[in-house]
Amino acid sequence: MLLRIVISSMITMMMLLFFVICIVYAGIGHAQHNKSTNVICYYVNSYGVSLAPPEQLDANLCTHILYAFANLNASGYLEYNRKIDIDEEMYKRVANLKTANPELKILLSVAGDKHLFASVAANETTRENLAKSAVNFCKSYGFDGLDIDWELPGRSDSDNFVLMLKDLRSALDEENWLLTTAVYPYPSDGYNVAEIEKYAHMVHIMCYNYYGPWSSHTGHDSPLFASSLDSSYERGRLNIEASLRHWLDAGLSKEKINVGIPFYGRTFALVDASEHGVHSPISGGGHPATPSYKTVCTGFRNYTYVWDDEQKVPYMYQGKQWLSFENQRSIREKTKYIVSQNVGGIMIWQIGLDDVAGDCGQKQALLRTVHEHLGK
Repeated sequence: MLLRIVISSMITMMMLLFFVICIVYAGIGHAQHNKSTNVICYYVNSYGVSLAPPEQLDANLCTHILYAFANLNASGYLEYNRKIDIDEEMYKRVANLKTANPELKILLSVAGDKHLFASVAANETTRENLAKSAVNFCKSYGFDGLDIDWELPGRSDSDNFVLMLKDLRSALDEENWLLTTAVYPYPSDGYNVAEIEKYAHMVHIMCYNYYGPWSSHTGHDSPLFASSLDSSYERGRLNIEASLRHWLDAGLSKEKINVGIPFYGRTFALVDASEHGVHSPISGGGHPATPSYKTVCTGFRNYTYVWDDEQKVPYMYQGKQWLSFENQRSIREKTKYIVSQNVGGIMIWQIGLDDVAGDCGQKQALLRTVHEHLGK
C-alpha cells in the first residue's frame, strides 16, 4: 500500500512538473516571437512630411528606425540636408531615441533618382565611394547601417545592383553594421533575388501603391487579399498576399522579408458619384493625393465609411471623392496575417504619418496596433 502511495505521488509530481514546463516554454516562445519580429519604421527627416518631431515618438514601438533620406550624388557620395540633419540636429535627436530603447537600431536610408543609382552602381569607383561614404556616416553620426531605396533597378541594372550591395556589405561588415534594401511588390527583372539574398540582411517589400490615378478604376492602395472583382492580373499581383508569394517563389528567405504597410491613404476622383464601390470608374486622382492617417481621421469625418471584408481594408466616399486608407482594424488584419506567415517582420511607411499626437484618440494608434498584435 505504501509503495502504491509513493508511486502515485511521484506520478502526480511528474505530471505537475511537466505541466509547469509546458507553460514556461509556451511563455518563452511567445516572448521570443514578439522580440524577434521586426518592426521597421521609416521616419522622414522633414516636419512638413513627417508631421512629428522625434521627441514625440515612442521608441519602444520599433525595432529599427530607417532615417529617410540621405541623397546620393553622381560621385557616389552620400549627402545630408544641412538645415534639417545638422543645424536642427535631427541626426542627433533621432539617435537620442536609443536612450529610451537601447536595443533600437537606427539605419540611414539612401534615395536618389533611378538613373543616378544606375550610374553609380555601374562604376567601380563610384561604388567604392558609396561604400566609404556609408562607413563614414555610420561612424560620424552613430547609424547602425544603411538602407538602399533604389526605385527601381531595370533589367540592365540587375548585376550592378548586386555589385553595389556586395561592396556595401563588405565595408559595413567590418563593424557589424546592417545593410537592408526596399523593393517593389513584384520581383521584376531588375532584382537578382538569389544574389540580393546573399548581401542584404533584410529586404522590405513595399506592399502599397497598388492602385492610384494611373488606374482605370478605384482600388485599395494596400489590399491584403484579392477582390472577386479583380482581373486575373490584379488577383495575381495587386495585393499583399500575392506580392509575398511572388517573392517567396523567387527564392527570398522568409526570415529576411519585412512586409511593408502604409500609414497613409490615397484619393480618387470618381466619374459618377453614384458609382462609389471598389472598381468604380475614375477620372484621376483626388485631393489631397495621399493623406496621412492623421489627416484622414481628423478631416474626413463626414465621408461615408465602408469596410471591405473581402480585401480587409476600408474606404470612404463623398460626392466624387473616393478614399482608400488604413485604420486600426485594417492594420490589425495585416499584422496578424504577416505574423502568421512567419516572415521577418513588418515595415511601415512611415511612422510620422500616424496620429502621433493623439488628435483622434490614442497616440500613435496605428503603430501601437501593430505592436499589440505581433504575437496574436
